[in-house]
Amino acid sequence: MDAISRRAFAERLALAIAAPYLVDESPLSGTERGTGGEAGTERELRSEDQQQQEPSPLAKALAEGIRLRYPDRFTADDLTTITRSIENRLRQVERLYQMTLTNADEPDFVYSVYRGDD
Repeated sequence: MDAISRRAFAERLALAIAAPYLVDESPLSGTERGTGGEAGTERELRSEDQQQQEPSPLAKALAEGIRLRYPDRFTADDLTTITRSIENRLRQVERLYQMTLTNADEPDFVYSVYRGDD
């Protein structure tokens, strides 16, 4: 496994936290907010495949950090669910990394500070 810098780790962690707000699916809720064009059976098959895959070492390490921080609050099933959720969010972060933006991509609005009638 490749070594990862602290800065890259912090960026990925921040994106993992922001990912549920940026993508169509919420891994913790079990419901899907998006209205994507994918058929329901395809989504079910994809979610079953993701659940059967082994979590990444990063997801395991983050879940272990949660277990060490709160040793008496979670059962083994809770930690498995948390690990799976972290893994899903890390996958969503990877999907965000795959999206390329150009300089021509602009937000829907431009914010500027009002400095009075000068």
